[in-house]
Amino acid sequence: MKKLTFLFLNLFIIIFMAHGIFAQTMDSAAVKPFNDGLTKIQKTDYKGALADFEEALKVEKDYRIYYQIGFAQQNLNNSQEAISAYKNTIKEKPDFDAAYNNLGNVYFSEGKYQDAIDNFLKVLDISKNDTVLNAVKYNMALCYTNLGMAAEKSKNNKKAVEYLKKAVSYNDYDAAYFFMARDYFLLNQFDKSIEAAQNAIKYKKTISEGGAYYYMGVAYSKKNDTKKAKEYLEKAKLDPVYKTYAETVLKSLK
Repeated sequence: MKKLTFLFLNLFIIIFMAHGIFAQTMDSAAVKPFNDGLTKIQKTDYKGALADFEEALKVEKDYRIYYQIGFAQQNLNNSQEAISAYKNTIKEKPDFDAAYNNLGNVYFSEGKYQDAIDNFLKVLDISKNDTVLNAVKYNMALCYTNLGMAAEKSKNNKKAVEYLKKAVSYNDYDAAYFFMARDYFLLNQFDKSIEAAQNAIKYKKTISEGGAYYYMGVAYSKKNDTKKAKEYLEKAKLDPVYKTYAETVLKSLK
């Protein structure tokens, strides 16, 4: 997620610099320290950039200055300061999608997934950039998957499924389908468990297939379809993580 996030943040900076819009729309006394800060951002000198942006802010309370302060603070791992700066950005310009996106990313890094979702939803409402929208939908899927995992950890598998279904409504995230397969199995909904496991394999990008095959195998065993249960458990055996589990179930079937 972090790789995607920083790609878009840098994109906004480049756009601002390329078009030279600051001299046209910002107080002239703020332009030099602001541009100096952008140059330092490009060199990953976030502390130096922050000092320049703070200097520019003394001249004008511009949303772009607040935004870059938030960006610098975020890269310095100062989450609370970044949150404050992004909120000030939004206060000055409520329709600035980048600020909501970055604020959502900070909340995500803090494990505050619902707060992250609330801000990502604003991006989906405001942004017209398809690349940004697709990235935010992926981030939404990550948030809901994490909420699903937390619910699962609390033994609330039904709630976990609700979150995971929301996750895949935004993006066909393979891990969300895998956890859904596990939760459906624990809820004794074996057909749905099999379907979710099949989707986990279909959209596989971040997970191994072994876990999905395992839940397909045990779900088929509960449906008394021994042939298919063995077929998928044999595949699950090839995954070191699920090898022992699969062998145990296979022995019971024999």
